[in-house]
Amino acid sequence: MDTGIIRFEPRTAPEELWRAHYDHLDAISLELDPEEPLLPRAKRRALLLSAQDIPYTNKYYYLLPADGGKAAGYASAAVETPASPTYAANRHNANIKLSVLPGYRRKGLGTRLLRHLVAEMAAQEPSVTEYLTPVMTEPGFKFLDALGGTVSLVHGENRLYLRDLDWGMVEAWAAEGARRNPASAIVAAEAIPEEDIKDFCRVYSETMAQQPFGDISLKIEITPEQVRLGEATAREAGAVHTTIYSKEADGSVSGLTETQYMPELGHRVWQMLTGVRADCRGRGLGKLLKALMLLDIRKKYPGVKYVVTGNADANAPMMAINKALGFKKHRPVLIYKLKPGPALLPPKG
Repeated sequence: MDTGIIRFEPRTAPEELWRAHYDHLDAISLELDPEEPLLPRAKRRALLLSAQDIPYTNKYYYLLPADGGKAAGYASAAVETPASPTYAANRHNANIKLSVLPGYRRKGLGTRLLRHLVAEMAAQEPSVTEYLTPVMTEPGFKFLDALGGTVSLVHGENRLYLRDLDWGMVEAWAAEGARRNPASAIVAAEAIPEEDIKDFCRVYSETMAQQPFGDISLKIEITPEQVRLGEATAREAGAVHTTIYSKEADGSVSGLTETQYMPELGHRVWQMLTGVRADCRGRGLGKLLKALMLLDIRKKYPGVKYVVTGNADANAPMMAINKALGFKKHRPVLIYKLKPGPALLPPKG
């Protein structure tokens, strides 16, 4: 292990480490997007502490200290636990993040952090054999390339600015979708009704798994317990998590879309999964759900400037809908895969 690297433990960390932690993350966020407001630190701290109680994932955080109480480098890892329904299939994956402050780059600190992370995972999570990380900058691409990383998925953060949206088209999509699906009921909820929760999870898992994942080996299975925990977490955080979903005449769930709004970041709404069951496609349900989602945002959150979402470039059906609406790529995100090898092993001696 690299004794110069500190494990950041949210439950017990002293204030100076919390300060270094957020000074580092804020500097990286402002470098990536200088005009984007950040959640207040107190709110982010509460969210991070709350995340420690989620039983499905083990989370690890590391800081590389520098003079003046700074954290020159930061690394994190998340690994599924045996409590997760997909642990057996996914326990080989560690989702990691790595960053080094601008003034400390090209000094080998990123490699030090990554080697330390690999050593820690070997000791704490020996089932991990692959590391997955999102990379958003050219220096990051070069760093991962040099270490033998491979691009598993070409992804992107996409934004739709509501000032540019053709609301007439959105309303037409909603009307056309309703006309083509007269037997489909629409439900909008911040908590999925108990009578729908099992089928909702089945369709959520199915449609999530339909997304392209490149060469990433990943099983998707969402349970009612996980959904209820997510709903409770959102409420405690003061976030509004809205799901709009369609039901067929037989009562089965056929499609869904979900958004999250936080009052402290009232200029934007996060749009997460949108999906339609395979046997219900071709009827405009995807467009209908997207349109209803946008109309819901316009009604409830007049101060929102844009909707942000993430999509794999290979997800042609969703990319086509998003392009028609006016979503534009804000930044590319390449999902890299790393496997432990000589380059990631700590030097001997």
